[in-house]
Amino acid sequence: ALLPRFYEPQAGRITVDGVDIKSVTLRSLRQQIAIVTQDSVIFPGSILENITYAQPLERERAIEAARRAFAHDFIMEKPQGYDTVLGEHGAQLSGGQKQRLCIARAIYRQSPILILDEATSQVDAESEHLIQQAIEQVMHERTTFVIAHRFSTILSADVIVVMERGESVGQGKHAELMGTCAIYRQLYERQMLGAEEPV
Repeated sequence: ALLPRFYEPQAGRITVDGVDIKSVTLRSLRQQIAIVTQDSVIFPGSILENITYAQPLERERAIEAARRAFAHDFIMEKPQGYDTVLGEHGAQLSGGQKQRLCIARAIYRQSPILILDEATSQVDAESEHLIQQAIEQVMHERTTFVIAHRFSTILSADVIVVMERGESVGQGKHAELMGTCAIYRQLYERQMLGAEEPV
């Protein structure tokens, strides 16, 4: 919330490439950022309009973004493909489909900064796998902030920051944190143990 200036920091400052974000316009700052949140935001209109929202509409570029987000196949199964009109909150799409559509929108924006806020927390295992593949492709092309409780999303991160009650209690790569941060290790072991339990 601080990075796109939904809130102003009470202390310190935030810089992007050495430039204080307070010194640029909100419009300029937010054009540099794409956000995929836990709650998929779907707008009234066609699938194509949802992917290209607030950007110049380029059909081929939108299709390529959808392919990279593993959304193209389910879109083509819809009655009018990319021209299928979505109802209120995209009711005719599953949670995983909506999330992949939001990832396609983020890819289409081509912003240098990507924020993924619990992007896989409310989807089934198959959708999570596809979303994870899409995220892996995209996050290596830009500066990516991943807010997540699921370790599958963060294991390959350059830097992991462990937060507890609003404070940073550990920072480093996965292997480092397993040795230096008890909270991280406990969370990881608990999640891996849960994943191995029979359904």
